[in-house]
Amino acid sequence: MEEMPETSAQMQGLTTSQEGVGRVAKLQPVSHFYIQGGNQAGDFTQVANQSFGPVDENQFRTTATVSFSGSKDIYALCMGTVFLQPQTGDTSKINLVLKPFKQPVNGLNIKYIVYRGLEKSDFVTTDGKVAGSETSGTGFVKYVWAQYNKFYNAENGETAPEFKASFLGYPHTTEEVQLQEGTHLMGQYFFKIASVDETTSEEDPATAYDLPIIPRGMHLGTAAGNIGVDIVLNDGDYIIENDTLPFQLDLTYARASFFSIDISNEADAFMKKRLKEVATKFIDIAAFYGLHANGTGKLYVDEVETPLTTKEEIALRLQNFHTKNNFYLYIQANRQRSYNFYGNYTHSAENDNTIKIGTNEDNLSETSFGTSDWPIHIINQAQDPATENNTVTFQLTTDNYDGAALFVQVGELASPHEENFVRNTNLLQELSTDPTVEVDTNYTKALQLTTPSIGADTIAGFSQCIYEGKQLTAVDAINSEEEYILKDIDDVFGLLDAKNVFIGDDQQLPKIVDETLQIINFPNNSESNDIGAIRYQKIEDKIQINESEILERVTYETLVFNIKTTNNSYSTGSSSHIDTTSTDTHRFSNHDNNFYQLALPYYLKPQLFTDGNQTITGLFLEIIDGGMPSKKILGISKDENNRLKQVITDNDLSQCKIIFKKNDDFYENEIKKYNLHIIAEGTSSSNQIFNPLEDIVVYSIDNFVFVSAEYSKYKIFETNELRIDFTL
Repeated sequence: MEEMPETSAQMQGLTTSQEGVGRVAKLQPVSHFYIQGGNQAGDFTQVANQSFGPVDENQFRTTATVSFSGSKDIYALCMGTVFLQPQTGDTSKINLVLKPFKQPVNGLNIKYIVYRGLEKSDFVTTDGKVAGSETSGTGFVKYVWAQYNKFYNAENGETAPEFKASFLGYPHTTEEVQLQEGTHLMGQYFFKIASVDETTSEEDPATAYDLPIIPRGMHLGTAAGNIGVDIVLNDGDYIIENDTLPFQLDLTYARASFFSIDISNEADAFMKKRLKEVATKFIDIAAFYGLHANGTGKLYVDEVETPLTTKEEIALRLQNFHTKNNFYLYIQANRQRSYNFYGNYTHSAENDNTIKIGTNEDNLSETSFGTSDWPIHIINQAQDPATENNTVTFQLTTDNYDGAALFVQVGELASPHEENFVRNTNLLQELSTDPTVEVDTNYTKALQLTTPSIGADTIAGFSQCIYEGKQLTAVDAINSEEEYILKDIDDVFGLLDAKNVFIGDDQQLPKIVDETLQIINFPNNSESNDIGAIRYQKIEDKIQINESEILERVTYETLVFNIKTTNNSYSTGSSSHIDTTSTDTHRFSNHDNNFYQLALPYYLKPQLFTDGNQTITGLFLEIIDGGMPSKKILGISKDENNRLKQVITDNDLSQCKIIFKKNDDFYENEIKKYNLHIIAEGTSSSNQIFNPLEDIVVYSIDNFVFVSAEYSKYKIFETNELRIDFTL
C-alpha cells in the first residue's frame, strides 16, 4: 500500500486543563498495523512468556512475539529504511530492521522497528539474489526491483548487474558474512559514506549496499507460525567510545529470534543497574498502537484504504495481545537516568518508598517505583466502567526546591499544568493552615494521566515523563567530604566521548544530537524563569587562521523541543523557537572557512574584556527580532575538549557530563568565570566530580553563552544584519 497523504501537523485536537490554561495538542499518530488480521479472537495469540516486559527481576523481554496458524502477511509500520539480516538459529528466517524515515508519532522518537522471523524465501534466493521481480513476489521485492530497474534503465540503457541481497544488507557469500561482524552497530549500516577504489572505480565491498526507503503499509513478506517485534526508542545516532555496557544495538541483537535483557549472570551490582536502564529504551507494540485510540489517531490495516480511527476499532485490533490492558509509566529523573536510579528519591530515612500510585487520588498505594525492580511501572487495573477514559494517578517524592518540575513528553495530563509542564503550585504541596489536616510535603501533589478505555478496561498505552523534583548533589572524587549542589547549567552537556555514526574521512566534521530530553530553565524579562524541554547537540568545526594554522573547536548547543514562555505587554518575552536538527556531518575545506553558525533567528555578538593581562572576546547570544534567547551554548577548543575526554578515559567513567564551577577570583561587572569539570559515574552509581589536570576556563557575559578564550579568539562575528567579519 502506498504512503497516503496526511496532514503535516500531527498534534491537533487541543486538550485543556484549568479552564483553558495549559492547552496541549493531542498526539495524532498515523501508522500501519504490522500483522494481517487481528480483529478476530483466533487471528493470533500471545501468552505471558511471549509478551513485552519483565519476566522476573533478572530478565526483561524487549520482543513482543505473537503466534498463529499457517502464515500471515506482514506490513511496514511506517515509512522507513530497510536493512535485512539473517536470523540466528534458523536459516529459513530473516530479520528486517525498519528505521523510520517519517516518525509515526510526532513527539515519540523511534530509532528502529525490528521484525523477527520473516520467511527468507520472500526476500532472498538460494544463490543470494533478491527474490521475485518487478511483477512477482511480495510488495517489498516488487518495489525494490522496480526501483533497481529504473535506476539502471536511466543509465543509457545499460544492463543491470545481478541484484544481490547484499545490496539490501543481507550477507550471502563467505566474504560478505566475514565483512559483517556481530559487534558492528546497526547505525554504521544506516549511516554510511561509500568508499570507492580509485584503481577499479568499484565500491568497497564493506559499503557496497544501498538500503531502500519504503512507504508505510508496504507488504514486506510473510511469517509462518509466529513473528516478533521490537520497538526501540531513539536516544541519538552516535557511538560511545570504549563503552563498557554489555548491551549494544549491534548485529548480534538484530539477528536474534527474540531478545531479552538478562542480568542473571552479571556479578557487578552497578552494571546490573546500568543494564536495567536499557529497558527504558524499548516500548511494547501493543502500547504503541494504543496511542492511536485517543480520538485523533489513524491506524491502517491490511490492504484497506480507510484507517481505523475510533477507540473501539483500535481496541479490537489489540484484543489478542496479552498486554492489551497494560499502562506503562516511564519516569526519567536527574542525569537522564530513571526515577530513583541514584536512590535519591526515597521518601525519607525511615521510609524507602518512592511513589504513591493508583487509579485516582482516593486509592493511592505507597510503593517503590518499577515493576519487578525494573525502571518501568506497569499498571493493569480495572476501573469504573462508566467512565469514558481511565486514569493513572501518582505522587512523586520531592525536596520542594523552587526549580522542581515535571514535563510529560508522551501522555495526556488531566491535573493542572502549563502546556505539559508541571511546577510551582501545580506540583508542590503546602502545609495546611488547619492543624488537624496532615500534609506529607515529601510528596508532590497528585498528578493524573488519562488513557482511553473500553468500559472498565484500559486500552494499552504508556506515558513518558521527565521529572526533576530534588536537587542533585555530587562529591569530589578525591575529597568525598566536599559536596557540590548542581545548578541549572550543570549536567546539561555531555557526548564528550561520543562519535558520529557516519563513516567518513578526516575532513568530515561531525554533528551529534542527544535525543534524550532534559528540563532546563531560561531567564526572562519578567523576573522569573521560562521552562523548556531540550535536546542538545555537539558540533565540531575548524577555522583556517592562516595558510598553515587551523583552530579546531567544539560547540555544545541546546535545542528546544518544547517550551513554556512568559510574555506580558511590558517586556519582550523569550523566544519560543523550536529547534530541529539531526546527526550528520559537514565538510571542511582549507580554501573556504565553513565555521559553525547558529541557525536563525540566533546570532552571536562580541564584547572584549580583560582578565588580568589577557584580553578575552566574550560573546552575547542575540535574536534578530529581539527578545530573550531560549538557548544555552558552550564553546571550547578541541584540545580543551580532549582534555575533558582524557578524564573519562583515565578514570573509566560513564554517564559523563560537564559542570561549571564558579571561579571567584575574577570580577568584571556581570561577567562570570567558570572552571569546567566532569560529573560522572565511576564504578558505582554515586555521582562524583573529576577534575582535568589543567584548568579549562570559560566565561559568560549573559548566562546563555559560555566560551573559552581560545574558542572565541578567532571568532567569526555575526552582526544583526548577518554580515560576517573574520577578526584575528
